[in-house]
Amino acid sequence: MLQAKNLTIGYSDAIAHAEEIIIHSGDFIALVGRNGSGKSTLIHSLSGKIPPLNGLISLDGKDLSSYTASQLACKIAWVNARFLGVPHLTVLDYVLLGRTPYLGWLGNPTTQDRMAAQKALDFVSAGHLKDDQTTSLSDGERQLVSIARALAQETPFLFLDEPTAFLDFFHRKNVLALLKEITQVKKIGIILSTHELDLVVNLNLPLILVSKGGTILHHPSIANRQALENLLS
Repeated sequence: MLQAKNLTIGYSDAIAHAEEIIIHSGDFIALVGRNGSGKSTLIHSLSGKIPPLNGLISLDGKDLSSYTASQLACKIAWVNARFLGVPHLTVLDYVLLGRTPYLGWLGNPTTQDRMAAQKALDFVSAGHLKDDQTTSLSDGERQLVSIARALAQETPFLFLDEPTAFLDFFHRKNVLALLKEITQVKKIGIILSTHELDLVVNLNLPLILVSKGGTILHHPSIANRQALENLLS
């Protein structure tokens, strides 16, 4: 379980505050807020990338700040808005990077690591791309491969920052269906940061809202875009 209590986030100045946030493995939660509301700061704080200004964030009952980078990488995987590819790196080798937290001191992937990477690619229906160069992929394929790398990491939580921002309607629909399947089949807790309110409404997802006034709160799913916009104002 990922939990935050009496949380204040920001850099030098406070941006937003939450009394409590609770996320379980298997949850699929949308994190929404206006530009500048603190949405990106919140997802970076909850994932351990930046420390909160005040309050406690705990993961499995342990202070998030007490985890080493390698320990945290075994708990939380991350997918950015856009992956542009790495020259001279095949898809399978890129997905294998998700196994880094589990490699020995020599850093060489084992047969089991390669099997885990291939299994992750197959799960996102991208196994046929394993020998392709990452720079040759379409935006939709790259996002699937990024999710596969995160799955190969085998963490209980997955954070995604605007994962559909650069995708067309077809690939956006595929990625969202895949994320829903991941929560159902693999019981991974997913926190999806997005500015696409229609997407959130259509998926009927529970929400973490960051209001314009800096209040962070849990909210059940909302079936009406206007009602959601009103809450964010």
